[in-house]
Amino acid sequence: MRIREIDWRSPLAAFAPLAAEPFACLLHAGERAVAPGWSILAAFPSAHIERRRGRTEIDGEACGNGAFETLREAHVARRGRDETHLGSPFQTGLIGFVGYELGAETEPAAKGPPSPFAAPDLAFGAFDATACFDRTARRAYVVGRDDRALRRLEEALGREPVSEPAAVRFQPARSNFSREEYRQAVAGAIGLIRDGAFFQANLSQQISTESVDRGDPFAIFARLAEGAAPFGAFIAFEGGAILSNSPERFFSVSPDRDGWRVRAEPIKGTRRRAADAEEDARLIAELLASGKERAENVMIADLTRNDLSRICEDRSILEEDICALQSGPDIHHLVSRISGRLKAGLTAADALRAMFPCGSVTGAPKIEAMKAIARIEKRGRGPYCGAIGYIDDRGNADFSVAIRIMIAESVGGKLRITIPVGGGVTLRSDPDAEYEETLLKARTSMNVLGLAGT
Repeated sequence: MRIREIDWRSPLAAFAPLAAEPFACLLHAGERAVAPGWSILAAFPSAHIERRRGRTEIDGEACGNGAFETLREAHVARRGRDETHLGSPFQTGLIGFVGYELGAETEPAAKGPPSPFAAPDLAFGAFDATACFDRTARRAYVVGRDDRALRRLEEALGREPVSEPAAVRFQPARSNFSREEYRQAVAGAIGLIRDGAFFQANLSQQISTESVDRGDPFAIFARLAEGAAPFGAFIAFEGGAILSNSPERFFSVSPDRDGWRVRAEPIKGTRRRAADAEEDARLIAELLASGKERAENVMIADLTRNDLSRICEDRSILEEDICALQSGPDIHHLVSRISGRLKAGLTAADALRAMFPCGSVTGAPKIEAMKAIARIEKRGRGPYCGAIGYIDDRGNADFSVAIRIMIAESVGGKLRITIPVGGGVTLRSDPDAEYEETLLKARTSMNVLGLAGT
């Protein structure tokens, strides 16, 4: 592995010239994140894997395997021991996203409407060189499997600060659900829960808008990145990009003393932060005492434990936290942490396949909840509620849940932005409160687009 330190510059500045490159990726926590850690930049993949309309392709050529199997084979072929000690969690390997609809590849009974977006159902690049930014130490490096890949990336990196873009105007936002329709959807789900169809389902709406004139998705991401999300990401695809402001880790894989440990961190339960300390403490106490929120979280923790049991060694699964408070600058969450040791011979790609989609964005039991989601929403989710992340050539991995995202698509020279938002419905849910929770989750994206109050 080749490693070369480069002059420090903002990861956003470094990525700006590459943002329109297909498969270009930037994994970048918000500027106000509790622990910004490392930012990872990748472009010019040596190979790419896509899944579109039921067809898996490698470099544009169809292959006979499913998407998850193809991803696993690509990882196994690249995997190797590396003795470098840079400290970056990712150096070279696979980066990309999995769309929600790919859950039907492993669970055909849960098949729903196709994605309505231009993005593929899965897209991963195999990157032989990356730029890694240690934001705590303010040091930057280019890392590569060979000198040619390293030089190509280094020469393409930007140096100048990202300039403030001209303001882009957007049309008033609209949703595929009216307030009353969403209330009725929640009430219908509660009825199904009462009838014993499932215990919980995550219902969503899709808020969309279109620019009045031309727009730049990366300029929007740069504004989004001023926030506090720990799992921010920008991933370009042909004709658009995914802009993620995710607060939630799906799972990570890291070395354990006896193998590899998979750790999942489902979030269920949300309250806003308040500027007034007394009001903030009241909201925390309300969240911690909420029977509805805790029940939601515990159900998803149980589902996650069940998913992990399919790929982890017997008696290795640990409940590290259940319904623990996690507070960021803008929002409070309840998070559970469940981990297990991967069975011998399995990889992070196997973990992705076994656990996808994340239970916190489906419900429980997972298959029955997904069936209900398809019937009620009547529209595919695309990248929303999928997964964004990486599998490093050394074997470790980290994926976030693709929530709090914007899906940007170029349409006739203008920019269409979709903001999908949702929440978990249980027997104790209140339809009005569930609708308001979706608006709370959309607020940051709406503010970034200048659409607050529409």
